[in-house]
Amino acid sequence: MVYRVTWQIIKNSVHYIILHWSLFLQGSYLINLKMARKVRFENLTVEDVKSKLDKLDDPLLDFPLLKFVRFSIEYLKYLIVKDNGARGTAKEKGNVHAINASFNAGGWDLLKWPFPFIVIEALKILIDRRHSHAAANQLAIPKVPGAEYVEVEGHKYSFLKPESKIILAGLYINATDGSTNAVQDHFVFVVVRVCQENKLDNTNIKIVRELLELCGVKKRYNYIGAITTIENSILKWGEEPTRMTENSTEEEVKDYVTKEDNPFGDNKTDKNGTKLFTMVADTNFNKRYAWDLLRHLWEAEAGGYGVKILVQSRKGTALGVKTDRDDLFFRVVEYCDLAYNSYKSHAEDIINNKFKNVFPDWVVDFPLKGPHSLGGEVYVLHQLEGETEPIQVDFVDYMSDSDYDPFEEG
Repeated sequence: MVYRVTWQIIKNSVHYIILHWSLFLQGSYLINLKMARKVRFENLTVEDVKSKLDKLDDPLLDFPLLKFVRFSIEYLKYLIVKDNGARGTAKEKGNVHAINASFNAGGWDLLKWPFPFIVIEALKILIDRRHSHAAANQLAIPKVPGAEYVEVEGHKYSFLKPESKIILAGLYINATDGSTNAVQDHFVFVVVRVCQENKLDNTNIKIVRELLELCGVKKRYNYIGAITTIENSILKWGEEPTRMTENSTEEEVKDYVTKEDNPFGDNKTDKNGTKLFTMVADTNFNKRYAWDLLRHLWEAEAGGYGVKILVQSRKGTALGVKTDRDDLFFRVVEYCDLAYNSYKSHAEDIINNKFKNVFPDWVVDFPLKGPHSLGGEVYVLHQLEGETEPIQVDFVDYMSDSDYDPFEEG
């Protein structure tokens, strides 16, 4: 039997091959494009960072006190993390463990804006990405992408201290990124702090509204009720003593944790095997309480189970509660660093001494663990005006650079 191949058959076959080859190429392009979004940190260049970003991606494009000037590759240890002025609430995007996994799996996502910073007295101070900094630190990543900003002159509030501009800008980023990371308390704490740092009157509604505008409050909340609540909290700040509305006694916290479907408990284990504890914050005893809290977290890590801790202050004023909380969590961070760094230094000395005779040029530097590495969940009981439920503590908010030496070698 003889098969006759007509021109139409050839033409249809060619069209079929071209169509499917085109679809294959499109699929390959999309796969490669997705893979190309990430670059390993050790291979990352400024040109990589520029390749998928432009000035319209700048999260501070409309923030009037700072201006973006350049992308760069920066040594992580020279990017300084300062208190952001809005501590107290764990942020949705602030999961250090998740960022850690992302960095470790693929590197830096080129569609993300780099670590924003401003130079103050020769020090590079981070504006945002404190959690990314903590994750990179934990993985011992030496260099990260940077985005440098400078101060803008000629604005009504250009006189503010650089530190104040940084915390305003940091809150602006969180308020305008489309998430719920910025909550009402953040706006209150930041504006009050800016007023205190620059000797501004926090009872002047005009000043309060202008500072809130700088924070991006209207881009975060589109209903007047929330903004009015924030304004009133700032205007009334400092009118102590303010009585707590609830949960300032031992009996109240016991009643709270025994309510039906309550996710907290006092020295018990839930159905998922998570151990539940309640603890007290008190400036008179926080030296001991801080170690107790760390012990619970470390035992859970060693035992491979979850732990959830609810912290209460017994003080009867807002100032007393805030002081108890801050004192406890600053101590937790301090003692955690003390324990980790002591072991890290000792282990590195032993390993490096063993290597010295065989590989004299080798130096082992263990990845950094710290408060950002702690597992478990720690919450503060809702005791202050405006708090309606327990608030998860983010220990990164209590980390500082008091031990940082800009001239340290290595």
